[in-house]
Amino acid sequence: MKGFYFSSTLMWDADAETLMRTAAKNGFDGIELWAQHAETKKLDLETIRRLKKEFGLNIVIHAKSWDLNYAALNDAVRRASVEEIKSSVDLAVELGADEVTVHPPRYTLKEDGAARDRAYRSIREFYEYAKERSVDISMEIMEHIPKEMATTPEGTFGIVGDLSGKLTYTIDLAHSLTVEEFFENIRIMGRVSKVHLTNKKGTKLHTPIPDGDFNFEKIYPRLLAYGFPMVIEGYEEGDRYEALTENIHYIQALKEKRNEEIKRTFNNSGYPGTYRLQFQQ
Repeated sequence: MKGFYFSSTLMWDADAETLMRTAAKNGFDGIELWAQHAETKKLDLETIRRLKKEFGLNIVIHAKSWDLNYAALNDAVRRASVEEIKSSVDLAVELGADEVTVHPPRYTLKEDGAARDRAYRSIREFYEYAKERSVDISMEIMEHIPKEMATTPEGTFGIVGDLSGKLTYTIDLAHSLTVEEFFENIRIMGRVSKVHLTNKKGTKLHTPIPDGDFNFEKIYPRLLAYGFPMVIEGYEEGDRYEALTENIHYIQALKEKRNEEIKRTFNNSGYPGTYRLQFQQ
């Protein structure tokens, strides 16, 4: 699973050791740890630090986002939201993570410039906080639903302003209406640090990668060319981890099929040398 991470929320009820060992056993590069998950389930941070070092895993933090709105008309809500994102940055520092994923805020009543100004002020505040601690902020483009402020590159640039070249960006496949939009967002944003991967069925978002409207077998080779990390997302309670398992099996089969195609092409090329291509693991 080289090149892949998975979201900790796919193992919502797992303890920290099970979470980290699952990542290592399946060859993931790392985990995107949701700060709200770590806090709500009281995950043992010392275990995460220890196994991160032992297994050579990377950690990316997903900032708290549920219940928050840092462009809120209510200033107390806005202030609390900014502080919760700062606490997510603190978690990144504690775990040795160098990036925090942040969801954009939402409009309270209507789409207006005042709300976008509040968003910008908040982003600048937690960006400066993260910068002082050598942590990058990666803004995510959201799904096309009412009151979301940043569902397009234009909407994102509209709230980050002069910080656009200082932030990085996360592009989510399931937040895109089409495959073309997904890759166009990658092209326009430029400073993409990773992509989030799930599928969608009509208006139902974040289904397993093989189960939805998008044909990931066609998307995968194009993503490989970019070389940035791919994070498998989702949410599942209990201890069966069915969605994660389904995604792992699918990606492994896809990698094996692609490697066989590369090998077959090489062997049919007439090249007399020894076959020594380095495959994706």
